Amino acid sequence: MWVEWKESALDELADIYVAADPADRDEIERTVEQINAALAANPQFLGESRATPNQRAWLSDPLTVTFQIIPADGTVIVHHVAHRRP
Repeated sequence: MWVEWKESALDELADIYVAADPADRDEIERTVEQINAALAANPQFLGESRATPNQRAWLSDPLTVTFQIIPADGTVIVHHVAHRRP
């Protein structure tokens, strides 16, 4: 599957990255790479369902993402990302 991040989710990720301690930035980068790889491989098995079967939320510590699977065109869209740590 193809993974796309909405502009608003990228903005949230940038805010998280800038606010993080330099030591935490490497972890955030690794986590985003893992999120993208997992969403591209098997998004339907990640996290838990939300409003519809194709909307899901997934904790990949230290980040939580909400995403939508669009099976018809093989796309996963990340709508929101949040940092689990203060």
